[in-house]
Amino acid sequence: MAARINQAAPHPVQDLPTTDKHYPPQTAFFYFQLSIFWFALSFLWAGMITIVIQNLVAQMTGNQKDLYLGWTLAIGAFVSTIIGLLAGTLSDRSRWKMGKRRPYMIVGTLCVLPALFWLAHVHSIPALMVDFCLIQFWTTLATSPYQALVPDLVPKERQGTASAYMGMGSLLGQLGGLILCGLLITKPGGLAQIMYTLMILLTGAMLFTVWRVPEVSAASPSEGTGSSQLLQAVRDSFRFNAREHPDFFRLIASRFIINMGFYSATEFLLYYVQDSLHTPQPKATAIVTRIFVITTVSGLLGNFPAGILSDRISKKKVVYASTILTGVAALVFLLTTSITVALVAAFIFGAGFGAFAAVDWAFVTTLLPDHDEARYMGIWHVAFTVPQVVAPLIGGLIAYFFNQHVAQGFGYRVVLFVVLIYLLVGTMMIRPIREHVPSRKI
Repeated sequence: MAARINQAAPHPVQDLPTTDKHYPPQTAFFYFQLSIFWFALSFLWAGMITIVIQNLVAQMTGNQKDLYLGWTLAIGAFVSTIIGLLAGTLSDRSRWKMGKRRPYMIVGTLCVLPALFWLAHVHSIPALMVDFCLIQFWTTLATSPYQALVPDLVPKERQGTASAYMGMGSLLGQLGGLILCGLLITKPGGLAQIMYTLMILLTGAMLFTVWRVPEVSAASPSEGTGSSQLLQAVRDSFRFNAREHPDFFRLIASRFIINMGFYSATEFLLYYVQDSLHTPQPKATAIVTRIFVITTVSGLLGNFPAGILSDRISKKKVVYASTILTGVAALVFLLTTSITVALVAAFIFGAGFGAFAAVDWAFVTTLLPDHDEARYMGIWHVAFTVPQVVAPLIGGLIAYFFNQHVAQGFGYRVVLFVVLIYLLVGTMMIRPIREHVPSRKI
């Protein structure tokens, strides 16, 4: 997508300018509007990775499903990483009259629609891999600039509350995506129905956001259209100075490690219930569904209080509390042989995860360098997407080794022990961070 680029990246003139701290009215309805597109993206990806792609790979490869699933997800994550960094930088430097975020959201959303339609008709692994990469490409093109709307439009002292709404959108979207895909994936024509639903939802959310959420517009949209400026922006996409922004990169590293723990705990849940808690099918699938519902409900309960609280106290303290909760839950999962106790642990885990989701966004936006928001949010996005691929690969090797050499099901308990290590290390990494502390209570 050719963009109008300003090489010097001067302060933009905005619909609602932030250079002199004139933000949109910070109301609950505004935060709700801001989170709609995030809800749709979460809806898409929860069912896509957890159910749709896994089912398609299993149908096409049989006993080799683990190998091909790993390759498919890894290639897609690589594409998402590269495009996220590029789109963020180009968005920060764009000089479009309609804004520097909207064009990427519009193009990314409209171009992913054919890829979603194609997914309902793929019949081979090569075609699936290509299509999955296209879906990653176009959704990331829309996502990376969109994520910068929070630092664009929300003052630092209210970003905890805004982050809570984003976290709520994420949790509800994940639950909706899992329910939809779980209900339809095995039915005749179910995959096509899933894709049509995703296409309508994503398009509607994009149009609503473009229509209702104010944006940054350029004073001189005709300036800076040369290819040299575009090439410079591409080069800058992969140039980051960790020495100038050490706290930001410490937080990114911490987020990466903590997410490794979260996704190590969730990706093997069905196998854990089957082999470690000795629950046969189809009861095991029903238990897993119940666990996901419980974690979502408790996540919503932990989300809002944590987000609002993070506007008043140290965000590090909220992260400490959230990781302690998830760590306690992981320990209970590790030790228990009872389904009932596991459901209680799921409630605790969800509350901790919901609290982390609320403060996570707010924490990073307070540390973003000025005028490079989307570019650095692209790195933040990497710390979210890559663990979803890396954690199952590492966890799978660990589980396989101990299941083979100790006892079937023991490997998943070892993975849960590794989860505790991830959470401990990731939490300790935020201790040196000097965070923005709100100067007044909201």
